[in-house]
Amino acid sequence: MSRANKMFGKEIFNCGALRNRYLPGGVIVMFSAILVMVSASGSRAESKAVFLSAQRTESKLIEVAVPKFLFSGNDMENFGERASKIINKDLRFTGYFKPNENYDFMQQAVMRDMRRGKVNFEEWRTLSSNFLIKGSMSFKKNDAITVDIIVYDLQTTKIFFSKKYSGPRSIFRQIIHQFSDDFFLRVSGERGVARSKIAFISKVSGRKELFVMDYDGSNPWAVTSDRSLTLLPDWSPTNNMILFTTYRYRNPDLYAIDLRSKTRFPISRRIGLNSSGAWSPNGKNIAFSMSRRGNMEIYVSDANGSNLRRLTHSRAIETSPTWSPDGKRIAYTSDRAGSPQIYVMNVDGTGKRRITYKGGYNDGADWSPKGDTLAYASLLGGNFNIALVNINDQNVTQLTYDSSANDSPSWSPFGRHITFSSNRSGSRNVYIMNSLGSNQTRISFGSGGGYSPTWGPVLR
Repeated sequence: MSRANKMFGKEIFNCGALRNRYLPGGVIVMFSAILVMVSASGSRAESKAVFLSAQRTESKLIEVAVPKFLFSGNDMENFGERASKIINKDLRFTGYFKPNENYDFMQQAVMRDMRRGKVNFEEWRTLSSNFLIKGSMSFKKNDAITVDIIVYDLQTTKIFFSKKYSGPRSIFRQIIHQFSDDFFLRVSGERGVARSKIAFISKVSGRKELFVMDYDGSNPWAVTSDRSLTLLPDWSPTNNMILFTTYRYRNPDLYAIDLRSKTRFPISRRIGLNSSGAWSPNGKNIAFSMSRRGNMEIYVSDANGSNLRRLTHSRAIETSPTWSPDGKRIAYTSDRAGSPQIYVMNVDGTGKRRITYKGGYNDGADWSPKGDTLAYASLLGGNFNIALVNINDQNVTQLTYDSSANDSPSWSPFGRHITFSSNRSGSRNVYIMNSLGSNQTRISFGSGGGYSPTWGPVLR
């Protein structure tokens, strides 16, 4: 279980035709059906690509222009510009797109299109070679917002994709994120994470509380206000439930909280330490560490805390479980070899084997969605850094290289990115990077810092 600011169970308190040119890296696509004409948003025709397989061969980003959305009425809250910038940020984050950020030139081109009553594709191609995304927005009497978006293929001069979105004003950002994910799916054949969120721990008046923010760090909000110590969150892969350890009741207890109802449920309140909870992939079971009989051991229970089963039996400290995506294995940390290392066992506790051999202190693993790799914190070169280890051959890849402490890695839902915690800025905060270690970006900026991030699912 990697979603914690911990080292081995110890809290660190300080610490038209869609062609290959549209696919980054020159993706070569083999189609069973290249283009299918479908109808959406009334009579609009759009192109839909069916992807069977893809292989990147060279670096080439998709150029896209997203001018400020038109707004029906007085846009006092600047929704039109905000929509454009959210989409640009979402698309850039995928690593596939190169958005045009010359908003003044794009706005002038929009005004000329309005005077002509049509899109001047030749002019837009001077600003972006691939796609133009235009949107219009309006509010209804019930305070619902409607967003109408058209994507033009600037090479074929045809509509590539169009859709109308609507919902409560309060979920404006999620509506725009939804478009970003829809568009990314149409272009790449892959699902996006723009609608996902990240849970983390932050200090409020000196106390650690559970927070949630958008995947890019926007809109952080407090989930708990226990005025106590809240630690080690883990987001269920199937719903909006988060596991965490709380000292609110004077014992380190394991609880789950429903983000929608704010209702919390006790999972394990046994005397001793109940921590490092991790949901199974189907959300029906929980693995966690508990000092029920002295030293820390790994246990599994049903999602409500019942039907407790002990998986490890040794004099070593064993903690930080994380499930394989198929639910058949659990990785965890143990010092049975003399130093904390990552091990893997079957879900019934059999077949234990050591995975990490490089690094004198390895902890906090998180299993990749593809099931072939573990991300974890490793003591390498005198500092803790994020590393990857291949489950099959134990090959290690180091992702961070600096003099700060980097820990608590958590994979994005589809495995293209990793969030983690680092004190490289002088205080501990949440960062994200792609799965190769590049584009490391800080996303938490609150005064309470950011610890123990856990990346939530993209729910349908």
